[in-house]
Amino acid sequence: MKQFDKKKNRKNSNSKKWDRYQSRDILPMWVADMDFESPACIKNALRKYVDNGIFGYHSEPKELRDILKLYLKNKGWNIKKEWIVLTPSVGAPIYSIYNLIPKNTQVIIPTPIYLNFLKAPKHLRRKIQKLPMKNDKGRLVIDFDKFSSIAKKNSWLMFVNPQNPGGTVYSKKEIKELSKIVKEKKITVFSDELHCDLILQKHLEHIPLGSMKAIERNVISFYSASKTFNVPGLNCAFAVIPCDDLRKAFKQNAQGITDDANITGLIALSAAFNKGWRWRDNLIRYLNTNLQTLLDCLEKHKNAAPIVPQATYLLWVNIKNPKDKNLQSHFEKYGIGINDGIEFGKKNSIRINFATTHQNIKKASKRIEEALINL
Repeated sequence: MKQFDKKKNRKNSNSKKWDRYQSRDILPMWVADMDFESPACIKNALRKYVDNGIFGYHSEPKELRDILKLYLKNKGWNIKKEWIVLTPSVGAPIYSIYNLIPKNTQVIIPTPIYLNFLKAPKHLRRKIQKLPMKNDKGRLVIDFDKFSSIAKKNSWLMFVNPQNPGGTVYSKKEIKELSKIVKEKKITVFSDELHCDLILQKHLEHIPLGSMKAIERNVISFYSASKTFNVPGLNCAFAVIPCDDLRKAFKQNAQGITDDANITGLIALSAAFNKGWRWRDNLIRYLNTNLQTLLDCLEKHKNAAPIVPQATYLLWVNIKNPKDKNLQSHFEKYGIGINDGIEFGKKNSIRINFATTHQNIKKASKRIEEALINL
């Protein structure tokens, strides 16, 4: 796993993550990208494309849909290739999907949640109904009883699995329970499953919500290589939409609003899902070591209560903050750049990105401890 110990200087490299603190001694542990080189299979495929030297308008790689179909078959979901819709990201559809949702339709958003799910309706001046998640034995999960009681017929649900920022991997029992409510209330689900290949605990498995046959036509599912293989800058994701009418509306809505997926992203996606899994397995082992170092640090401090993630490289920590300090500014003061929980809809929490070198994690642990002592 020495490949992940390789120190890369990301300053002055057009890195959004590192440029935020370019002139300050602050370790950036906020936005969800990793400080690791992508696997050789991606770099080799991109070199081949670049070496050709012509960067004209592109078509999708011929083998891509077969690779994506096999990818989901391995997760227990036998899709049709025509259900796949390529997109440049999941971020753009989080905004554009509101063009498909009638203005008076109830939109339920469990919180805390990936920040764009909260930014989009605010930007578009759309009303939403927040559903606070519950802590179930150290896991952040949807409160299904509350969800069932507040959900109206034909409403929409914004769902993230594995959950971001909490890292929960929903169990088969929980997916079935959610499916039952979705079917009963005729709910349409926007299902963000981007972190599904970053499961940290071997005994767990990701179950695609769309694989539940009873609600297959109710779900728009999103996947990408961006998080697992560290290629978010290449602008490529894909949706799986079994319902013909919904897929047609989704594609029509994207026209003139959303660009095509970038060819470099398509090449990376194809290479990663075809040949990148051994690299991913090594990454998981490395991330678990990083996570344990942070948990060992945090357990010494009663004012920090981490939610141990079952997936992702993101650690959600509830903070006792009696003086109501601005947590982002406070941690920056001690040399750590984190996401404030307010961005995800929950005050007095922080999100820490631990996808960096062991050396950085050890340095970060000392700084986090100092920040907690002085809170």
